[in-house]
Amino acid sequence: MRILHLASPGLGGIEAYIFSHYQYMDREKFRFDFMTQNPRLRETEEYRAFPFQVKLLPSTAAKDPEGFSNRVREILAEGYDVLHLHTCYWTGFRIEEIAKEMGVSRVVVHSHSTFIDEPDGVKRAELLRRHEEVKRAFSPDLATDYWACSSLAADWLFGPQIPRDRVRMVKNAIDVGKYRFHPEKRTAIRQELGLEGNFVLGTVGRMSYQKNHSFLIDLFAEFHQIYPRSKLLIVGDGELREALTEQVLHRNLEKAVLLPGWRTDVETYLQAMDLFLLPSRFEGLGIVAVEAAASGLPCVVSSQVPDDVAFTKNIWHRPLDIPAWLSAVEELASREYDRNSGFEAVRAAGYDIRQQAKVLEGLYEGEGT
Repeated sequence: MRILHLASPGLGGIEAYIFSHYQYMDREKFRFDFMTQNPRLRETEEYRAFPFQVKLLPSTAAKDPEGFSNRVREILAEGYDVLHLHTCYWTGFRIEEIAKEMGVSRVVVHSHSTFIDEPDGVKRAELLRRHEEVKRAFSPDLATDYWACSSLAADWLFGPQIPRDRVRMVKNAIDVGKYRFHPEKRTAIRQELGLEGNFVLGTVGRMSYQKNHSFLIDLFAEFHQIYPRSKLLIVGDGELREALTEQVLHRNLEKAVLLPGWRTDVETYLQAMDLFLLPSRFEGLGIVAVEAAASGLPCVVSSQVPDDVAFTKNIWHRPLDIPAWLSAVEELASREYDRNSGFEAVRAAGYDIRQQAKVLEGLYEGEGT
């Protein structure tokens, strides 16, 4: 089966989702290609490892309607069994219209988010207005399948005109074994980072409006006064790195906050932490909380993170309020945890990538539709 994915303009969670599942799928039966504006896909390790093609789009439908439409028709004419559209928010549905005109047999619209990751308030308001406008105009017959990573993600993208019995919940899964707790790895990374003797709060994610790292730094400033032998470890990079660095300096926390940048070995850094925090303003699911739980970490996540991740008693949802989070962090910091238990809890909740890759194969083949 030939599956064409509409990828994002950058490299992020959607691409990680696609590649991680493809790794465990039967590549003799399923072939992935990408339609994207991002030529950097050809520079990835996955491009060298997997036999996929990158079909570049010259522009957007808004900037060059005719050129965009012609290029999409040219790509779809190569003959794909499934068109898989990964969508965070609506800007239009020209690709769906063209796919219907050309008779593509399976068109999947897959919701991965619950809001718009744009730090500029004016731009965000305009994008939100457009999103709601397009959502109201979208016709259910423009796609054959509707998938979402959580019920909140389904509500955000599909609205009332797509009956909920047509929406399939498809779990974002992880390689559970990779995140399993290893005491020797914890010792090594804590020595490397100079964390011995400290209680380490941590998070992983792009430094963006969505992930709300500024809240985390304000929270840690309060916690650090109570627990001076504490550190904050923020793994990731992004457009707000400079602003966050300035905030750390303003709070006189430069000796207590570690910013190692973007890492491909996130599982190693999770080993170093004692408590995981995810203060997101919104999340489609919050897969990094699943990764943290697999490593046995207790987690405090914002009330905007879907309840789907609360599959153990060690994942606490709290409103984005500093006193509420400080109280939760202090209480969790006073407890002891068996970090080996996280691995089985995540697997039992159905987030094992090996299981979900087979589910995805079945969905592409039409099982349960």
